[in-house]
Amino acid sequence: MKYLFYLSFLFVFFSCSSREPKRFPVVKYAGAMRNVTENQDTTNHIYLDTINPHRRLYGLGPLQGMTGEILIIDGRPYASKINAKGRNRVRQTFEARSPYFVYAHVKAWDPAELPEDSILDNRKLGMYLEELAKERGIDVEKPFPFMLQGEFRKMKYHVSYMPKKKKKHMPPEFFTEENADVIIIGFFSKHHQGVFTEPGSNVVMSFMTTSASHIGQIDQLTLKGKRVQLLLPEFP
Repeated sequence: MKYLFYLSFLFVFFSCSSREPKRFPVVKYAGAMRNVTENQDTTNHIYLDTINPHRRLYGLGPLQGMTGEILIIDGRPYASKINAKGRNRVRQTFEARSPYFVYAHVKAWDPAELPEDSILDNRKLGMYLEELAKERGIDVEKPFPFMLQGEFRKMKYHVSYMPKKKKKHMPPEFFTEENADVIIIGFFSKHHQGVFTEPGSNVVMSFMTTSASHIGQIDQLTLKGKRVQLLLPEFP
């Protein structure tokens, strides 16, 4: 009898201890955007292989030397390097560095509504996310990640690029994709402008096409009705 009781106790103990605690994702970052934009300092402040490569890891930032973009989706890291002709090459690797980077581990996502057939720049989307987060009991004084996925009518985006010297052929400053099926990782914060969001914006977003052929940082989105889904972190 004592033996059976002991086994039952061990079973309950290990079952409880193996459960992951429910908590809201903590957003972490390294470096600051203003160091690059104001001081042209592209010193790397993070190596991707130093982050816990958990399958629930999400993050974004520019590639070392401001030569492209890095995007981590569900633990899979993608680095997109752009050349002077504007050509983009995407590869999956943790062997990448960044002058500034923002990331979080997200256990689970909850679906949320988006306004249909709307044109959303980073400022408008930030305002919408703030109100939506408040309704869900999320503390908007702290940064949080979000995700968008589906088909967009139109996207305007750019790719980080800072040439070491003046070149005759520079890549376009902005790009456009239409009827694009993509996955977007974003971060909202009211207190990190110039750190990982641009001045005047509470949102930063990067996308990758489902074919993994393009990565870029989004400036404006045109939605396509119900074909786009918004996801917020699951609130405990």
